[in-house]
Amino acid sequence: MRALYVSPLRYGANPSVDAFGHGLDDRLAEHGIQMRVLTANFFSRGWPDSLEDAVLAGVEGNVDAIVPYIVQPDSPAKGVAVALARGIPVVTVERPRFSVSASVVLPNFNHGVYMVEHLATLLPAGADVAVIGGPRSVDDCELVCGITYALAATGLHLVNDPTSPRYRNDTDDVAGGQAAALNVLADFARLAGLVPYNDETMLGTLEALRTTGRLGEAVTISRNGTPSGVRAVRDGLHAGTWDLDSIGLGQLVADLVARATVAGEDLDGLCVCGPIGRMITPARATRWRPYEERVAWHPFRDGLD
Repeated sequence: MRALYVSPLRYGANPSVDAFGHGLDDRLAEHGIQMRVLTANFFSRGWPDSLEDAVLAGVEGNVDAIVPYIVQPDSPAKGVAVALARGIPVVTVERPRFSVSASVVLPNFNHGVYMVEHLATLLPAGADVAVIGGPRSVDDCELVCGITYALAATGLHLVNDPTSPRYRNDTDDVAGGQAAALNVLADFARLAGLVPYNDETMLGTLEALRTTGRLGEAVTISRNGTPSGVRAVRDGLHAGTWDLDSIGLGQLVADLVARATVAGEDLDGLCVCGPIGRMITPARATRWRPYEERVAWHPFRDGLD
């Protein structure tokens, strides 16, 4: 059996997305299913048509299941409809607005709440905090909603609008994080806390703090629990990164694929929640296990052959 994973980013662009893919690949192999990968980069021109095309390529390639990573809730509706009509199960990461066999959602709102609850233990009540948002994807929007809700609930003071393009990292990389952080630092002369929405943005934020001579001024937290994020915690530069257990997320998706293919179960639109994870604090950072020590780690097989 073969399952097609349609990745939203090129390999190496986002360590957390890479880890998801390895968790998916490893668990599929345990079920006797081979994973194939096509990439529909949502930052590239031609997306979301490229996402639809990738799903349709899987249909024409006679794969046994398809796993699209949902970035916007309306895509890839057309390709999935064709797949389902052909009897090919479709299991998505995040829940779209169209019918699928099953979906696994990330508890993004909860992540945001728990991140800020940790931050609130490190700052005085009413402290000024800025938030750097991300691309307008399903998971990032929900995460920022959880962050802003929790800032109000814990009595911290949000000073900016993280949905504003000025304070968003729309490129989802270190450079974009640095640019957004420089805007924040230019607009606010003193901050007690900074919440970059993910680790890549956090790395850019630390560089912005360093270049402006403000490193150490604000307590920072972020999400993803990537190797670079954990390293920053270990080095004393970062107060914590929320490890969302990307490998566990991939394994959960793989188990649903196996239920639909190997076991022949009709999942009937089942929606389940992915792992919640934990905050990697300085104390936990020394015990954190790198991704490649948790699952078999080998190159993906690109294409449908």
